[in-house]
Amino acid sequence: MAATPSLTQLSSGNPIYDKYYRQVDPTGSGRVVAADAALFLKRSGLADMVLGKIWDLSDSERKGSLNKQQFFVALRLVACAQNGLEVALKSLNVAVPPPKFHDTSSPLLAGGVTTDLPWVVKPEEKLKFDAIFDSLGPVGGMLSGDKVKPVLLNSKLPVDILGRVWEISDLDRDGMLDRDEFSVAMHLVYRALEGEPVPMSLPPPLVPPSKRKKPATPPVMPLLPSPPSAKDSRSSHSGSKTIPHPPKPSPAPAPTPAAVPWVVLPADKAKFDELFSKTDGDMDGLVSGAEVRDIFLKTGLPSATLARIWELCDIGDIGKLTREQFALALYLINLKARLDFLLLHSHGFGSFVTLET
Repeated sequence: MAATPSLTQLSSGNPIYDKYYRQVDPTGSGRVVAADAALFLKRSGLADMVLGKIWDLSDSERKGSLNKQQFFVALRLVACAQNGLEVALKSLNVAVPPPKFHDTSSPLLAGGVTTDLPWVVKPEEKLKFDAIFDSLGPVGGMLSGDKVKPVLLNSKLPVDILGRVWEISDLDRDGMLDRDEFSVAMHLVYRALEGEPVPMSLPPPLVPPSKRKKPATPPVMPLLPSPPSAKDSRSSHSGSKTIPHPPKPSPAPAPTPAAVPWVVLPADKAKFDELFSKTDGDMDGLVSGAEVRDIFLKTGLPSATLARIWELCDIGDIGKLTREQFALALYLINLKARLDFLLLHSHGFGSFVTLET
């Protein structure tokens, strides 16, 4: 096996590599844990399956962490993927521009898409794709994976290619395609049938105009249980202002909604609590990434997925999880693992539609 290129060879002498490394290892420990590396690499805009492969090639010792040279390998592979090269160790010797990372984890506007950039999907193509979209019976303007799957399979393209088409077309990662996302998928399929390679990430000209402005985050039902007094406390504070106002009729109080059951069942919560108590070594009621790393990695899920789950559960962005957040993270990990298993054994069709939790 060929020796790994040196730091200078991997970076081509570009100081941006060192700058990126300092962002993930600010203390100079010489080690980057999986969660930190995955969160940073996600900013490349590459699909999760591509990032998973990059991690596997970089973490050659299977330690669940990267030293500086291995992190440089990951950066170089990101650069290769962004420039249309194969994600493989042999690509490390190919001259490529340095990798690019954006500040948002959203796949939208990756690479700085301007709103006036022409969309490569031509109007006549869009009409044809819209007709196919309507024929598949969209619900609420969306097509599920089950409805799109037969259309893509009919192309006879390899399953891994179709999986990549799905992943980079599902721009908002909701497991469904809207009208414009479907047009992107069909455009990629037709180009692939003509011999063009499917890119690792969606090129800016392929991002639909409707997706070029980051959408407002829709309200979501909280996954974490909140104390009943929290809302009352906020209400009392808002009503205690002393600024005088003209008298107004007091509105009737809104009816108190019925408590929504938490997604984590009590039996599971008890098991997760027991594990939390064993993991919380300093007994401060919080667990850090270092404390849960081995537990998370043993699940076998890609590091990028685990990092995404951590990011979702660490709602205070403090780098640690409370007992409830830890339980939610394990719930989501188990849910994701079960979904992957079902998809893997459903009609032998691998990871065509992976539901990101």
